[in-house]
Amino acid sequence: MGLNFRSVFASIIVSVVFLGGCSSDVVSNNPSSHSPVIHQTLKSAYADKFLIGATLNDYLVANHNDRSVAIVKQHFSAATMDNAMKWEVFNPQPETYNFTAPDNFVDFTTENDIAAVGHVLYWHSQTPDWVYKDQQGNLLSREALLNRMRQRAKLMAARYGKTIKIWDVVNEALEDDGSLRQSMYNQIIGDDFIEQAFIIASQELPADSVLLYNDYGMTRPGRRDTVIKLVTELQAKNIKIDGIGVQGHWDMQRPSISEIATSFDAFIATGLPIHITELDVDYLGREEFFGANVDITKLVATPQNNPYADGQFPATADQELGDRYVDIFKLFLKYHQNIERVTFWGVTDDNSWLNGWPVAGRTNYPLLFNRDGSEKQALKRVIQLGSDY
Repeated sequence: MGLNFRSVFASIIVSVVFLGGCSSDVVSNNPSSHSPVIHQTLKSAYADKFLIGATLNDYLVANHNDRSVAIVKQHFSAATMDNAMKWEVFNPQPETYNFTAPDNFVDFTTENDIAAVGHVLYWHSQTPDWVYKDQQGNLLSREALLNRMRQRAKLMAARYGKTIKIWDVVNEALEDDGSLRQSMYNQIIGDDFIEQAFIIASQELPADSVLLYNDYGMTRPGRRDTVIKLVTELQAKNIKIDGIGVQGHWDMQRPSISEIATSFDAFIATGLPIHITELDVDYLGREEFFGANVDITKLVATPQNNPYADGQFPATADQELGDRYVDIFKLFLKYHQNIERVTFWGVTDDNSWLNGWPVAGRTNYPLLFNRDGSEKQALKRVIQLGSDY
């Protein structure tokens, strides 16, 4: 699958942790043994298992003194931009490009020895209308749209191909039941849209790029079975696909650990590694909503569904969140030889997308760092778990 990022970054991180003053970890003396005690970070605790990633936004890659940036430097070995590389943001009109945030992202990850993830080449939700239409406003032909997709891949390869080696090629192209999402890509190109996207990516991105299919709700049998069918068909045609992206937008009960394990077993049977691409745990819950369908109508915040609106996360809740994360990471450790990366969707609770979805204006607590950047007990428990493994 190209470069083995887990091995490369594990060697870098281990060297940093144990070379005295070069480490961002704190070294203190244990008075009982007088031997040095290493206070590990997320990335050092999991260095020989998988990359640990976080999601960045435009502000963070431009403001390196922000507290969240300090957390990323200390704790994370991979990073993904949340929106800046999506087609609608990156290229909102023909010949109009917003390079600043992606360029800042590449500079930041390069300077800090962080594996950069390109998110995303093709996604129905944030592709601007002009991509599908000619100058008269008529829908493009299949070949014309495929050519526009190729031009996007060429640009990404030319500008970022040397530094970004992991790419979400297609995002969320399936429905819960496993049917193909009837996006404009699918309507114009046809049912082989995903196949054509991977052909284009494999031809235009550097040969050592890691190409992923990425989706949410991957424990659901319909979507899971279709992803496996998709992967095996691409493999049979010798079309490059290097991994399966499992988003991991989960809550406190769903999916169950056994459901996640069942899906992991099915994906691993394809011979491809797993990337956990967008991990968070929705502590407050979502009522009937599950997954990450951004097209739903949002709910309204109430005292019942927004109980900690003041930003204060009580210790009992931290304990419960930690229990869930420990169970999840125990499973990740069990499968660590088949997992390349675990990326949190955000850094602190303050910049989580779950503050506004699916409940507008809600104050949520889905990550391992509090809104002020302080460490939750859940974080310390996850680090200890990795350290002890």
